[in-house]
Amino acid sequence: MSEHDYRKFLPGDEVKLKIEIRYPRMHVREAGVVFRHDRHEERDKSALSTRGPTKGEGNSKVAELTLEVPPGAVPGVYRANELWVETYERVYHYEGEEIAAIAARFAFEVLAEPDEKPDISLSYR
Repeated sequence: MSEHDYRKFLPGDEVKLKIEIRYPRMHVREAGVVFRHDRHEERDKSALSTRGPTKGEGNSKVAELTLEVPPGAVPGVYRANELWVETYERVYHYEGEEIAAIAARFAFEVLAEPDEKPDISLSYR
């Protein structure tokens, strides 16, 4: 589908992600990411997102996230479109130019599930 070597996932696959957060002294509770389809006509109906708690001490925390590719996900390339961090008092959103460098290098491709039936066999265990 594409000339780039993106990681490829089928519906039901899990995309393992990590957001590293460096911050001044504040209570960071949660972080998340939104991926959007590369093609403009698919962008609004094809957002994939995940969120989760942060772990760590000092001025650095990590959110280890799992994004499951849902059934019916539109096949194609998805790029990081928005990241966000929730502190005790507010939510900080990062998008557009703020994450352009991340979006330029961080993408994956969702493949359509094959139409043919899988081969099966039956045996005693």
